[in-house]
Amino acid sequence: MKILIAPWGNPSGWQVVDYYYEGKSKKSKDPLELIKEVENPDKIIIVIPDTLSDDFVYSLKDPSYTDIKTICDNLIFNFCTKELNFTPDKIIISYGFGEFNRTKFQGNAMDFYYKIFQELSFYFAELLDKIESSSEEIEVIFDATHGINYTTILTYRSLREILEVLAYVYDVKLKVLNSDPFVGRAGVSKLNINVIEESKILPRISVYRSDKRPIEPFVLLENKDKKEFGQIISNFLNQISYNRDEILVFLGSFLFALPVFVLSNMINSTDIKDKIEKISNEFEKFIVLNSSVKVEILRKFQFEENFSNLVKAFLISAVLEKLGFTKLSEIQLSEIERLKVEIFEKLPVESNRIDKEIHDIKNLQNITQNYQVYSSILGKNVSQIDKRNFFAHAGFEHNAIELKKENDIIFITIYGNNKQNIEALIICNLPKI
Repeated sequence: MKILIAPWGNPSGWQVVDYYYEGKSKKSKDPLELIKEVENPDKIIIVIPDTLSDDFVYSLKDPSYTDIKTICDNLIFNFCTKELNFTPDKIIISYGFGEFNRTKFQGNAMDFYYKIFQELSFYFAELLDKIESSSEEIEVIFDATHGINYTTILTYRSLREILEVLAYVYDVKLKVLNSDPFVGRAGVSKLNINVIEESKILPRISVYRSDKRPIEPFVLLENKDKKEFGQIISNFLNQISYNRDEILVFLGSFLFALPVFVLSNMINSTDIKDKIEKISNEFEKFIVLNSSVKVEILRKFQFEENFSNLVKAFLISAVLEKLGFTKLSEIQLSEIERLKVEIFEKLPVESNRIDKEIHDIKNLQNITQNYQVYSSILGKNVSQIDKRNFFAHAGFEHNAIELKKENDIIFITIYGNNKQNIEALIICNLPKI
């Protein structure tokens, strides 16, 4: 599957030039038209900030934030269909900032990143249903030509984080393109489209723990407003049963390659997607528009790292569910082996570590039909979790799990008496921000 992604600014002022790419040329206002012909992507995604509404929103009477998104969507859709002769498969609109001719957008600059990360994760998760097997290659082409400063950087960052999760399972490649600069080249109308990065994406995930909630009051609000909106956020998160530790245990288990705890703590992707969407809707509910000399758009909330953790948990769950994995309290050893092959095989250190633990369990001679703590099967006293052993043995620490055998099938479950200590150990070893 091949996906073409481009962050854009306002296309209204773009001029027709001759673009050259892979031995072909085309007169166009944007290189996407030629890239599409050469690369023949399956999907095209365009990413823009909501600030593109500046030229139009002032003319509306009592505009809403929905109006702003509609203006931006129509602007890009019409430009693509009328000027570039194609219809984008997805237009993602995120939160910009700054003061412009007729508008002033106020909010945390990183809001743009978090919304893009959410929307791209949702879209890639949908595409997983169209990928027949893990042997299929995912190739992403990122055209940075017409992105504007922060939009290019933050779109690239969110995209790469998503691709690094997909790379646990799929063969993922990324190609980044950028044309010769047009500004400052008087008399030059022929621009090459250059490859500025071409890489194979390796599996990786970054997880950080934070004491902040997924959304918090915008940092520049007055203190009395922060207190008021902070209480609104707390009440809302209670209503949707948001559980920070549940997310962190699952993500930490995945990050540290602890297969028993990945499957024991899996989160249903549909459920977590519903929570993400509700948080996003609550976020937009508190975007306020005030009209004076300029239309001022103020975001009362700002996204935080725990929102990103929700999205990461969703994406990992979607990948695992695509492979047929579900949350289990009692896990067959064969399912652990399958998880190792499907997810951790590309990580040689972690893979070898898990293989050794599986081998040792298979060669135990005295597993009974009733669950016993691993340490007692080895003739040792059951004790507290040893931190070093827990991580060094991929979570198969002898005081962390129980084993039983039925009809020659070995089952594993978490030892309940040490469960809270294990979860605290996983969370506390995540880097804190």
